[in-house]
Amino acid sequence: MLAIIGFLMVVVIIYCLMESKATPAPIFVITPIVAAFAAGFSFPEVAKFIQSGVAITMPIAVLFIFSIIYFSVMSDVGLFDPFVNFLVKKAGNNVVAITVTTALVATIAHLDGALASTLLVTVPAMLPLYKRLNIRPLVLLVIIGAAMSIMNLLPWGGPVARTAAITKTDITVLWHSLIPLQVVGMGLVIAFAAFMGVVEKKRGAGVQLLEGESEVAEAVIDPKVEALKRPKLLWFNTLLTLGVLGLLCFTKIPLYAAFMLGLSLALMVNYPKIEDQNGRIKAHSANALSMAAILLASGVFLGVLSGTKMLGAMANAMIAIIPGFMGPYIHVVMGVLAVPVGMLLGTDSYFFGLVPLAMGVGAKYGIEPTNMANWMLIGKNFGVLTTPHAATTYLAIGLAGVELKEHLKFCTPWLWLLSIGSLLLAMILGIISI
Repeated sequence: MLAIIGFLMVVVIIYCLMESKATPAPIFVITPIVAAFAAGFSFPEVAKFIQSGVAITMPIAVLFIFSIIYFSVMSDVGLFDPFVNFLVKKAGNNVVAITVTTALVATIAHLDGALASTLLVTVPAMLPLYKRLNIRPLVLLVIIGAAMSIMNLLPWGGPVARTAAITKTDITVLWHSLIPLQVVGMGLVIAFAAFMGVVEKKRGAGVQLLEGESEVAEAVIDPKVEALKRPKLLWFNTLLTLGVLGLLCFTKIPLYAAFMLGLSLALMVNYPKIEDQNGRIKAHSANALSMAAILLASGVFLGVLSGTKMLGAMANAMIAIIPGFMGPYIHVVMGVLAVPVGMLLGTDSYFFGLVPLAMGVGAKYGIEPTNMANWMLIGKNFGVLTTPHAATTYLAIGLAGVELKEHLKFCTPWLWLLSIGSLLLAMILGIISI
């Protein structure tokens, strides 16, 4: 009975998330509580489950709030503008240089872990060059998708935060284990971008569509945006960001504490007036709090799933129907199929619905839960821009001016191939194992 209730709970959560019946937070709160009561647990017991689950996700939610606001403020002050402008100028009319520049710009733009801001920075900056040199906009999107996938392994990226919460792993420890893959993965993305440039060049890209067309379309300057920039403080913001990253990489200070300190200094130096500081926090709090709310609410789901022992019961039920020869390799299967499965389920359903269940099944076959989660995390990341029911997918195709079916048909096979390549790299680096 416990397994049946657990499966029903997961199905209801996945259905509600996929059909957008409600925002994720209330789904993750109400459904598990109802399931726990249906399983016969008392109110005090359910309250303990909630408390234990939220205690796990709380530090990650705090990290999200301060890291997103920090990098958003750095974007406001124009920290990344000189580098992006330099790359775009240097690319010129070289097709391969343009595709590689796309990867670099998307990588820099995704430092805040926000998919929408990456698209809003990269597509408008690069699309005029693509159009002028007859490079398909689909190539622009697939390169951005690849760069996002590697950068999304940062600790303030949604997938890593979710995985840390699910596995009850210190997010700092998890990220440090993924750093080698990020470093090598960036090289993979740049190589992929160069390859796509060669492919486009063979298609005839590189010749201007219209003679006399200006090299780059003039950017629309928003006076309000320009007023926020602090070019004279570029040196300070650069050193501050390097300092924050140094704290993350080389000390044991909690990640959220590093961003708390960094954000405090950034606001005080760049915007001395209190009204300006409040304005920057209010401007970015919606993005920061939306993900934090989901993480805190997911703590209720994780607490109930673990505290009621539903996960173990569900895993035992699934083991009964999995062919014996496949069991010891279920983590490999889940990792390889992560992109199409993730496209179907969406991020929250995948991480909070499927991954815990897969971890429970894998544990019965001697597969370490963190190993299972890492297989599914690394594999799924490359589907970040090809999920049909994600808002950022529609933002991407809208900015690039392409159809959804064209985007999915072109980008999915390439990103799936990169996903498998990343899994192979992760095995070589010892991050995951068979």
